Amino acid sequence: MPDNSNNPYDIAGHRPTWAEIDLDALAANFSLIKKRVGGGVKIMAIVKANAYGHGAVECSRRLAQAGTDWFGVALPEEGSELRASGITQPILCLAGFWHGQAALCIQQKLVPVVYRRDMFEALDRAARDAGVIADVHVKVDTGMGRLGFRFDEVKELVNGLSSFNNIRIDGLMTHFAAADDPSCKDLTEDQIERFEAAANAFRSRGFHPQNLHLANSPGIYTHPAAWENMIRPGGVLYGLWRDILPPSEQNSQLQPVMSLRSRIVLLKWVPPGETIGYGCTFEASRKTLVATIPIGYDDGYRRGLSNRGHVIVRGTLAPVAGRVSMDLTLVDVTGVEGVELNDSVTLMGRGQTAERQDGSEIPASSSASKEDQLTVTAEDLAKIAGTLSYEITCGIGPRVPRIYVSK
Repeated sequence: MPDNSNNPYDIAGHRPTWAEIDLDALAANFSLIKKRVGGGVKIMAIVKANAYGHGAVECSRRLAQAGTDWFGVALPEEGSELRASGITQPILCLAGFWHGQAALCIQQKLVPVVYRRDMFEALDRAARDAGVIADVHVKVDTGMGRLGFRFDEVKELVNGLSSFNNIRIDGLMTHFAAADDPSCKDLTEDQIERFEAAANAFRSRGFHPQNLHLANSPGIYTHPAAWENMIRPGGVLYGLWRDILPPSEQNSQLQPVMSLRSRIVLLKWVPPGETIGYGCTFEASRKTLVATIPIGYDDGYRRGLSNRGHVIVRGTLAPVAGRVSMDLTLVDVTGVEGVELNDSVTLMGRGQTAERQDGSEIPASSSASKEDQLTVTAEDLAKIAGTLSYEITCGIGPRVPRIYVSK
């Protein structure tokens, strides 16, 4: 294989498959969200699940520079990783904590979401032992039906909180079930009203939570009444919006942050009538040039894209041919003019300026202009695979290295 030491988009000594993370796009998306809600609303950047597959540490560092007020993770383990990387902003553990982790939350200054009484008890004991007051955010179930104290049981809950002397109710939250679905508008409005009633119940008993938050990504864009004094953007931070928000000029300014790329490692001609791949699901209807790409479903390129997905090679859409296997994918590149071994392949994202693995560019006459470059979005892949864009990016596996780019 040619030496790749002069090409910043490859990793020396590694399979030529990588995810490219545009930190400038991430920061630009954050700025758009901040502009939308204004200075009076704090932002909790959601970086759980490894920042939706984009890399929690690097994304959090850039979002901290951009001015986020809080970070949201699912697990204390994720919060500890951010603390170890130097993140100093408040971190909320959205899924609370598990048995034995109360002390960890206090040591790492992680704020847990509490949704059961015994969690109050465990955290109060750990805080008392440490000689501190521990902040918590209480989750109210207003209609999602997952975690949280039921909205119609909040008054009973509040009446029993006075015994916890080492806990401070710093925040109150809920989560929308279907803020992205216009047909569920009544439920979303009910959730907002139930949340307001819960907040009033806390205030009536002398609790004054400083942070009220219920708006996730679709809530931010479709229900301004839900902004309160803090919002929780997740998918929109990473430019994932087309399957949760209606099309609009403003929404289209959100930029995808992740691109998924690889290279052609083998080219071979297949005669008419011959099949390729597992299960013989692709039969060549003509003399067909097949490219082998070193990426498969273990890397997150979904098996549901078999015979249905497309990749970009030299500014041309090339169809996936046959079943996506665990480590490899086959592509029909018969119609790609001048295709060569080691050509770059874009499986998700905007097609690059065409280049070879040694870093030299392919002549411009055979590649698309920047304005005309084709794009395959996470939403495109999700629609084909019958899922959500979030699952596509979260599913890009750990053996795919992340390359962070920024000006």
